[in-house]
Amino acid sequence: MDPAIRGAAPRGGASFAVVLAWIQAAATALLFVVLGRAIDGMLRAEGLLGTVTAADPTGSGAGVLGSGVLSGGAEVLDAGAAVLDAGFWTSVLVCVLLAAVAAGAGALHSQYMAAATERGLRQLVVKALFDRGAVASSGRSGELLSLSTSAVERAATYRGSFLGPITGSLTTPFLVLALMAGTVSWRIAGALALLLLLVPLLISGFRKLVRPIGAQYRRSQGRLTAGFLENIQALETLVQHRAADRAGAQLAARGEEHRRGLMKMLAGNQLLILVVDGAFSLTVLVTSGLMTVHAVAHGTLTLGAAVAVVLMTVLVIGPVDVVGQFFYIGIAGRAAQSQIGAHIAGAGRGARSDSGTAGGDAGGPAGGAVVGGGSGSDGAVTGEARPAGASGPSTRTGAAGSGGAAEVPARGALVLDGVTAGWPGEAPVLRNVSLRIDRGERVALVGESGVGKSTLSALVQGHLVPRAGSVSVDGVAVTPATAYAARSRIAVVEQSTFLFVGSIADNLRIADPDASEDHLWEALDLAGLAAEVRAMPLGLDTPVGEHGALLSGGQAQRLSIARAWLRGAPVLVLDEPTSQVDLAGEAALLEALDRLAAHRTVLMIAHRPNAILAADRVLELTAHGITEVAR
Repeated sequence: MDPAIRGAAPRGGASFAVVLAWIQAAATALLFVVLGRAIDGMLRAEGLLGTVTAADPTGSGAGVLGSGVLSGGAEVLDAGAAVLDAGFWTSVLVCVLLAAVAAGAGALHSQYMAAATERGLRQLVVKALFDRGAVASSGRSGELLSLSTSAVERAATYRGSFLGPITGSLTTPFLVLALMAGTVSWRIAGALALLLLLVPLLISGFRKLVRPIGAQYRRSQGRLTAGFLENIQALETLVQHRAADRAGAQLAARGEEHRRGLMKMLAGNQLLILVVDGAFSLTVLVTSGLMTVHAVAHGTLTLGAAVAVVLMTVLVIGPVDVVGQFFYIGIAGRAAQSQIGAHIAGAGRGARSDSGTAGGDAGGPAGGAVVGGGSGSDGAVTGEARPAGASGPSTRTGAAGSGGAAEVPARGALVLDGVTAGWPGEAPVLRNVSLRIDRGERVALVGESGVGKSTLSALVQGHLVPRAGSVSVDGVAVTPATAYAARSRIAVVEQSTFLFVGSIADNLRIADPDASEDHLWEALDLAGLAAEVRAMPLGLDTPVGEHGALLSGGQAQRLSIARAWLRGAPVLVLDEPTSQVDLAGEAALLEALDRLAAHRTVLMIAHRPNAILAADRVLELTAHGITEVAR
């Protein structure tokens, strides 16, 4: 198991739960002992039990039912009344209070542990998600949703509120038997202890038996969640193509598969309950009952001690019953824990693999390669001369961000040097590609679909690590260790803008959480959206809907431009930003982009001529590399 998963639960929480279980069990067992001795005292007072002898100073073995009547009736009655004196009631009160406080504290502690562990596990899942990056996480929204919700909740319940109490349930019977051996009868306690040793063997064997059931349940739940989310997102398309019924039937089949898996797991849980309750618990009760009756009949156990033994036996098998009741949590929790562990391990392997490939092939120092000029091989052309029409210097230069960024002494704001890259599990899309864009330069990159424009954009943004060669953004080499610092120097306007559920202000503050309203209006004004937002009744508080459904395509893109301006980054990547708007809206969008691009280095990825008119250079990406297009 990944140590991070183990560390997600508060330190010492499981041990504290075990201690609370022990306190509750010990207090209850001692209460039964006190009650048993009180019964013996009252029976002696009535003359139904023999007196304490030298051979049996506790009185638990010498007294026999019907052994005779004690002399001195008045003294005996006084002695019997003294059994229920202040000391007796104090003992009872202390035991009851300890048991009640331990039980209440145990319930509260379990809730706290589950909540704290859930928070820790969800942070691990989200961190691993970001470590994997956008590329590795794409197309897995349903699986990731299931992982970060139900899997985290089940694993948190298992690690936070199950392991501690279940450990207490498995160990408190031995504590109770130790108290029984020291206060009542060591023979009966020893016999019951031997029977208790069978419980771990039963649970271990049963856990191996049901482990495949838990894994199957986890997989079916993931498929069902993914399918449901996909169908909800594509509902309009399904209805348009008259495929809703087919999709519903497929979803129903997945639901049935999940139901069968759940029934198998519940059947296993019920089987364990049957084994524990029907076989083990019955065996322990019958053994305890027979030995108690035999001891009382032969005068080795008093009636009060016998009552204490019976009550303590019920206390012994009570926690064992919890094993069966909570076994469902164990099956589902262990399966969810394995799923989370695989997710975290996958993120670690991916980061190590990508980092090693990039660092080994870049030829620079570890953690940040020194990027030189492009080689121009495979037909690639790199612009060494600064165009006369280039814009001024970027708004921010020098170090920014964190993550151990390595400054690269190169003139280019965007540099690709001998890069070979492709998507995970697929053949390389780019082979030995080199590119240099100077600070303040505007460059348009065009090319046919599938030639690698999106791959190049993913490289620049740090979503993809090259298999060979190196990439730098504003002097920072893009590696897994420095991706955060590289992204702090770049703002992106993509062809499809993602807007979160919330208001216009909420979406703008994604880029700058501390931005004032005046600053937000300034950003909207630059994007050409301020007048439209002011005309809305709620202004900046206007909700955008799910994925920006309450805004037009042009408004969503201009909101993305305003958000990019708030980033204040010196490098701007425009990934076909006009592809989702009509020709009428494209002109206004290009004007806003032109204002955004002022004093910035710009890489514009486009395939429509109207979208590249403002570029200083136009480069074409082909299967053979990058060539400059004459204008």
